[in-house]
Amino acid sequence: MTTNVVLSRRALATVGVVLSLLLTGCIGAGGILSDESGADGVDEAELRETIESTESYEVEITRTLNSGGVNETATVNGIVDRSDQRAQLTSTSETDVGSGPRISESEQYIIEDTQYTKSGDSWEQTTAPGTWNEVDRLEGALETLEDAEFERIRTETVDGTETTMFAANISDDRENELAGADSSQHVAVSVEDFVYYVLVDTETNTLYGTDLRMDVSQGGEPARVTIETTFTNHNDAGEISLPEDVAEMSETE
Repeated sequence: MTTNVVLSRRALATVGVVLSLLLTGCIGAGGILSDESGADGVDEAELRETIESTESYEVEITRTLNSGGVNETATVNGIVDRSDQRAQLTSTSETDVGSGPRISESEQYIIEDTQYTKSGDSWEQTTAPGTWNEVDRLEGALETLEDAEFERIRTETVDGTETTMFAANISDDRENELAGADSSQHVAVSVEDFVYYVLVDTETNTLYGTDLRMDVSQGGEPARVTIETTFTNHNDAGEISLPEDVAEMSETE
């Protein structure tokens, strides 16, 4: 798997991209739970306002992929400073294609659309339009929840805060985009099962997490993908301190 920490929405969610990366380098995705389902309790306007006003947060992403003889777990942890468009991220991935697990780690800093990735004792610098948009997972969740319908599932505690889990019925276009079933794929992706949960503190209308689970098939190859994202320390994230080499590189741009 690539050690690049900036995992784009497509790279995190699209099984076609995930599988190609692998070839080169709590609950399953079953139906929506309904034992505690109830009335819609999400104030969409307030949730949007809270997300848009969040200047910084800490994020943890856990992705799993199970496809044939491939099993992979990847985690990304870091701080996202939206006000200055900076992020500090670390990742760990464990991939097993049948010959035993292979573990890789990476450290990365992002300043606007430029990313600095540690390679040995030095840093590699790359700039690409849209890099920051890929890093800001909170903004990505906001886009996904546009005009969604919500069904209450149960309560869960996240980082000491009681939240409510909702199943989000998102638009077909967005679902296809997240699953990689849009026209951008050379080999068609078939979505067999797709659920998208959100964890919201309904007292403060704060988004604490998303949970995507899907079963898909591409070229006759079935795969199960889960992507759990947790947002904490809204507007109270730790400070991002650039390494000396990264600071010097950013000043010469």
